[in-house]
Amino acid sequence: MNTGAFLIKKDFFDADEVKEIASLAVALEQGKSNVHESGKYQSIQWHKVDLAPEDHPFAARIYEFLGAEKNGICVFYYLSPGAVLHPHRDLTGASSNARLRFHVPIITNDKVHFNVSKARVIMSPGELWALDTSFLHEVRNESEETRVHVVIECQVNGEVKRHLPAKNLHGRVHDLYFVSILGFSFLKSILVNVWKDPKYFLAQMQMLKKFVAWRVFGKKDVK
Repeated sequence: MNTGAFLIKKDFFDADEVKEIASLAVALEQGKSNVHESGKYQSIQWHKVDLAPEDHPFAARIYEFLGAEKNGICVFYYLSPGAVLHPHRDLTGASSNARLRFHVPIITNDKVHFNVSKARVIMSPGELWALDTSFLHEVRNESEETRVHVVIECQVNGEVKRHLPAKNLHGRVHDLYFVSILGFSFLKSILVNVWKDPKYFLAQMQMLKKFVAWRVFGKKDVK
């Protein structure tokens, strides 16, 4: 089993619902923005449109099904034709940080390659998937259409855990490994960006400040 990605529900949205959500995603695409406004990922054709669950019942339905708090990312993610997200790991949707990302593909095809732990994961339209971003993952859109997913990120509370397999010894060893490489990578990135990209360095420090305030002190609104 690919321990970085889990199929939660195969037909979370039926074909008619997927078609309706896809029409909305296309209509909203003109208002999209870069997922990364600065840094080395700025040039990637990867965009987002923020979604408010209270305004979009399909998004609220994901939260309600999972029993999750509405306290994180809730977006349409657009990956343009030819765009590549190289192998990487993330902190924000990592189970070792008590958070996960949940994907529902809306517009996709068999030329979109989503790999987790170097194994291909085929996500079909309407399916609800959990992605642990602490595992190595990458995406390549080799098709001629923009790939669109609904993505939410939330805290893994007791209700969310009911939908996930129990973390075994392999998962706990992975958490230790992830924390060690994260610390090394973050330190390296800071040292490089201090002189190479000061603007991105300051953005990193702001993200670190928010993360520590949130995870250590429980503060959510830190400027």
